[in-house]
Amino acid sequence: MPVISGSIPNLINGVSQQPFALRLASQAQEQINGFSSIVEGLTKRPPTKHVAKLLASLPANAYVHIINRDVTERYVVVATNGDLKVFDFNGVERAVSFPNGKGYLANPNTDFRAVTVADYTFFLNRDAIPAMSPELRASRGHEALIFVRQGNYSSTYNVIIDGNVFTKTTHLTDANDIKTDTIAASLVNAINANAAYTASHIGSTVYVRRKDNGPFNIKTTDTLGDSGMVLTTKQTMVFPNLPKRAVHGYQVEITGSPGNALDSYYVEYDESGSGGNDGVWREIAKPGRKIAFDRTTLPHVLIREANGTFTFKQADYDKCLCGDERSAPEPSFIGKKITDVFFYRNRLGFIADEGVIFSRSAKFFNFWRETATQVLDTDPIDISTSHVKVSLLRHAIPFNESLLLFSDQTQFMLGAGEVLTPGGVSLDQVTEFEASDKVKPVGAGQFVYFATNKGEHTGLREYYVDGSTKTNNANDVTSHVPRYIRGAVFKMTASTNEDILVALADKERNVAYVYKYYHSGQEKVQSSWSRWEFAPDDVILNVEFIESTLWLVIRRPDGVYLERMDIEAGIVDEGLPYVVHLDRRITQAKVQSLNFSGGYTEFRLPYALSDPNKLVIVTAPGDATNPAGKVMPYTTRQDNGTVYRVQGNLSRFYAGVSYTLRYVFSPLLIREDAPGGGRVANTEGRIQVRRCLINYADTGYFKIEVTPERRDTYTSVFTGRIIGSGRNRIGQTNVETGSFKFPVMANNMGVEIVLVNDSHLPSRHLNLDWEALYTVRTQRMK
Repeated sequence: MPVISGSIPNLINGVSQQPFALRLASQAQEQINGFSSIVEGLTKRPPTKHVAKLLASLPANAYVHIINRDVTERYVVVATNGDLKVFDFNGVERAVSFPNGKGYLANPNTDFRAVTVADYTFFLNRDAIPAMSPELRASRGHEALIFVRQGNYSSTYNVIIDGNVFTKTTHLTDANDIKTDTIAASLVNAINANAAYTASHIGSTVYVRRKDNGPFNIKTTDTLGDSGMVLTTKQTMVFPNLPKRAVHGYQVEITGSPGNALDSYYVEYDESGSGGNDGVWREIAKPGRKIAFDRTTLPHVLIREANGTFTFKQADYDKCLCGDERSAPEPSFIGKKITDVFFYRNRLGFIADEGVIFSRSAKFFNFWRETATQVLDTDPIDISTSHVKVSLLRHAIPFNESLLLFSDQTQFMLGAGEVLTPGGVSLDQVTEFEASDKVKPVGAGQFVYFATNKGEHTGLREYYVDGSTKTNNANDVTSHVPRYIRGAVFKMTASTNEDILVALADKERNVAYVYKYYHSGQEKVQSSWSRWEFAPDDVILNVEFIESTLWLVIRRPDGVYLERMDIEAGIVDEGLPYVVHLDRRITQAKVQSLNFSGGYTEFRLPYALSDPNKLVIVTAPGDATNPAGKVMPYTTRQDNGTVYRVQGNLSRFYAGVSYTLRYVFSPLLIREDAPGGGRVANTEGRIQVRRCLINYADTGYFKIEVTPERRDTYTSVFTGRIIGSGRNRIGQTNVETGSFKFPVMANNMGVEIVLVNDSHLPSRHLNLDWEALYTVRTQRMK
């Protein structure tokens, strides 16, 4: 029965649900409230710090959006079915005005999306169906223009209206009589002599209509080969046929080439022009067509005003200014639910059905062409997918200098050149992976993470472009934990500073699922899943990374709170060599009614605890009477809330709720080099584990719980005090670096070994060595 030894080289690869023989040595059975760092090893996760109480209560359904305007201005937006509130990061509610009411916020499922661009947050109700308003482009009645283009001696000009002929004949020798404006004036006088019609002239242009505004037939002839006058009613073939001067507001269709409906456009005379007596013909939308959106049905905007207040209102979407339903059609999102709103290359974008619709460049509220005569590079873009499957698009994520679009089963890439233009854009299918509609994918550097439904669980895939083959792929980063994330993921956020992703799911609302990863070149050297658990009655509404800080919005029985968690490696509290690990942590500056009298310090918390006795009070450096790191006993009493009473003058301290790091080791196995490379578990024989040695650094406390099968648990505790150590000083809290031995004395397959830290002190664990008696009946052939 030889004595053998083995090791777990590190503890940074999180949880695996694979059979124990297939796991890596560095993977665990369970990891709760641990943080896997390739720099620091396995540590206790950072604590949450209380920032502010936002609301006293909140409905079960709520949408939370965080606005990161700049380093000094950040806001939390809370939207419910019919209301919206904004808070700054100090918990102060900002005034919000609703000039158009709150109707757009009515959504029982609070299925909202939001994207912030500078001071504007575009707010989408995914259940609203965009529509056009009844507003039409104004049209005019029956009228005509006659442009006297040429005058000549002894010539006849005829205007024939409903069979009535109105004539002007010029004299043979009178130079004034052949002026075009004189001819126009004579025709006007002749027409006005008939009681049924009215006419006027503007220079050489005659304007004619019936006095009752009814329809009439009109044509012109002249003795100059019918080239002396040009008649314009509702249509003309080419723009040069139009007179230089006309009646203000006169509308004409330029029909263009016969048989080509797409080269026609509409113009209207604007007498204001550019000064002087000349007006201009301006392009307009077809008279009688719908030109405006029903703004109550389109995404609204939340605007930060200059005085620090906010306005939630209908966006000022531009109206259609040119073309008809063929040359300038309505955007394809009309009549379809918009599923996502995004910003890309200085354009606002919507996803609706199978289409992607961009606004005009730099004009976020304009989804109409600028002119019907040609397609400009700055015009809106409206493109649809082309695939054998129905591909209803759900999400859009900027990725790899392009735009990645997700449908339920297919991914598309919107390709474009250096400039995003209507003529240089394509939408190509690149991969086919099932994707969840419940959560928007999140970009993290060169990767995009998206969720996939797996029955009652959720998986995550890591989308990337292969550097060598230039092909797109998406690896399943939950392949070794297929049943880990319970329910549907509804929120993901990532930090590229710390190489970490945090996901929230709807089955366990007090749990954040944490994926810690690290790539070295093209090789992934860390892929760690773990859980961060909070109080059982906590409901995490939203999480958002801003640099290396995770911001959390949590609903509790007494209200909604904003908290922060600093993930940055190597961070310590002021004056201490470690971080005080207490959730909902506050300092003396945050408590209420702090006073010292009668030999006691009393204060109230800025929040309520379901069990007031779960509070932990730890002295901080600089306290008047106590060394740093001391846990202070207290008593409580009720006085319009819980009052905490500590003996002595407690001037500097931390207070919060303890939480527990729990790391369950996988069975300890012999691992050998495999013939094809890698390592393989040797499950032959019996391994009777005698003892283990865990290496730690900068650690103040932890304990090891060993539970052999059908036997009681026995616990080995590391207190942070080592006899003979220079740091072991009475009255002070110590953190040590070294190794800790603990007995096991059990079969490797019949024992559970658990690392626990339920104190406020830090623990940092590097690796584990173990020693065992090994019995084998057979010898493996080489």
